[in-house]
Amino acid sequence: MRERSVVEAVREALAGEMARDECVVVLGEDVGVLGGVFRATEGLHARFGARRVIDMPMAETGIAGVAVGMAMRGLRPVAEIQFADFIHAAMDHLVGEAAKIRWRTGGDWTCPLVLRTAYGGGFRGGPYHSQSVEAFYAHAPGLKIVAPSTPADAKGLLTAAIRDPDPVLVLEHKRTYRAIRGDVPEGEYLVPIGEAAVARAGSDVTVLSYGMMLHESLAAAQTLAGEGIDVEVIDLRTLLPLDRATILASLAKTRRLCVVHEDTLTMGLGAELCAIAAEAGVLDVPPVRVAMPDIPGIPVDEVLEDAIVPNRATIRDAIVRLAAARAQRGGATPAYDPVIPQASSTIAVDLPAEHTRLALDALVAAARAFPRFNATFAWTGIVEHADVVVDLDLGPAMPSRGGGTIALIDYGASGSDLAVPFVRPGHTAAVRIGAVRNGRAFVTCAVDHRAVDGADVGRFLAAFKTACESRPAEARHAEPVEARPETRP
Repeated sequence: MRERSVVEAVREALAGEMARDECVVVLGEDVGVLGGVFRATEGLHARFGARRVIDMPMAETGIAGVAVGMAMRGLRPVAEIQFADFIHAAMDHLVGEAAKIRWRTGGDWTCPLVLRTAYGGGFRGGPYHSQSVEAFYAHAPGLKIVAPSTPADAKGLLTAAIRDPDPVLVLEHKRTYRAIRGDVPEGEYLVPIGEAAVARAGSDVTVLSYGMMLHESLAAAQTLAGEGIDVEVIDLRTLLPLDRATILASLAKTRRLCVVHEDTLTMGLGAELCAIAAEAGVLDVPPVRVAMPDIPGIPVDEVLEDAIVPNRATIRDAIVRLAAARAQRGGATPAYDPVIPQASSTIAVDLPAEHTRLALDALVAAARAFPRFNATFAWTGIVEHADVVVDLDLGPAMPSRGGGTIALIDYGASGSDLAVPFVRPGHTAAVRIGAVRNGRAFVTCAVDHRAVDGADVGRFLAAFKTACESRPAEARHAEPVEARPETRP
């Protein structure tokens, strides 16, 4: 093993296959003497000569057409399109010819063609040097698509693509070329086309990604590990055909799906991945997609580009919402409201695992902000109370002992992060604070829906969260409040 960058691994794969098989030729704009615009073919012209490393005119249609002809005459061409934005000029040769040859000749002819191209934003390339094009070509049966994320996979997948009897589109994210380094096996090394890899094992949420977005997803997963959310990250590696077995095996474990890609949202690859999960019936909650908004291109301005390209922060926020979503059974799933927290929220303060004045005061403040929670359902109607009553109960679930309308229960005594509190007779709401981990605690609220509705719960939790986090530091470490039937401020 040696450490290499992605572009070095690409160069190593090309050199290795050209040395192994004299039928392998490289062609494209500036791939010869210059060594390619990203230097992926640097040194190949000097080593293998101009007959095998061919500089082509700036005409993507010609590059692809010549490559298809070479492949059908017994060569194994590796054609380079400098930027994925310009690959559409070659679409007819790639999709209309190369992808159909095996099928329309009944297997008598094949087209062992590789077309490499650089895709993706974050490079300040503007609308004509930053596009992600995978969704266009993933809709072409007969074509294979790989998108390596690491140096080892860049070498292994490209080597496998060159040896494949059918056309393979190799998408290389520009930002990975030099930013991503890693160990690369020496000598001959292949990664089978069609196999995904578990980049990070986890149990709470499955993230599917590839290219540079894989590394942003891994960074988000690392952050969330400190917040008590265990994320499994799958590197798809091959986009066509997809590795359904690996995807579904992960979802069978986590039952929550987040797809991250840099392509635009609508009709992107994420939609197909979500459909696979939905058809398999393995999800407890609706899937989430993190993608570019539906705009025609990436702006040149770096502020605007950074605002629309997914990153570890936007990925982290999406996973948090997904992890907090409650499983839906036997009915329609309500849409997520990004403004109001769902039935579970997190408080970013250092709470001791016991009843404190902080939690009690915050609960009272929230109840005062939303008087409906200080009410009780009766058969004659909803009875509203004049002041706030909070019933603190450290023991097992039992009927209210002092007329409390809101119960503060458990407080992580069971050791679990998240559970559904028990609403007892006479209570309007029960609030449970889970075990404190890494300075965060999950807060869950259950209510009597005859008195309040789901929107009220979200606003109540938001007020409780705000009250907790706005308390001065010294109040966060106050002495525990003794359990008592009720407190009337």
